[in-house]
Amino acid sequence: MFWKKYRYEIYGVLFIAAAGTLLHFVYEWSGSTVIVGLFAPVNESVWEHIKLLFFPGLLFSVWDYFHASRRPASFLPARTAGFTAGMAAIPLLFYAYTALLGTNHLALDIMVFLLGILLAFLISALLEKKISDTTTTLSGTKTRVLPFLSAVLLIIYLLLFFLFTFRPPQLPLFRDPVSGHFGIS
Repeated sequence: MFWKKYRYEIYGVLFIAAAGTLLHFVYEWSGSTVIVGLFAPVNESVWEHIKLLFFPGLLFSVWDYFHASRRPASFLPARTAGFTAGMAAIPLLFYAYTALLGTNHLALDIMVFLLGILLAFLISALLEKKISDTTTTLSGTKTRVLPFLSAVLLIIYLLLFFLFTFRPPQLPLFRDPVSGHFGIS
């Protein structure tokens, strides 16, 4: 029962873990190709590592939407909320553990990434049914406000990733701890 009900979420966790891990190295493998840098981390900043969840997650969600049978209208809002939480968890968990330990550790960095993925799918799965049950109706038809706002938010995320690859704010979240640079260099 569990497998049948949550198999796409399990596929998603596995896909994003694998694709995100590979994506970490793609910019360097491409010879620092600018177009690749839009989708893959261009440095070791925490912000750039959020791309490891967002882009594979977006790709998987598009596949999931079209391949899973009977996706409700709550799919996009739930998935967007889940991925927002997962992406927020990455810097929060990273800065929390590095504040406690005084330094970062690769094994813990990987665990933070995996926890972000798990949180994204957990929240998405929990909210998909909840949103579907509580969506308000207008004149007897379900409103499309939440899916629309979710799509707008995803587009904003996409644009921010693109913009901040080239022109990141001069904040610690965007600073490469190895080189001290910001964005693509």
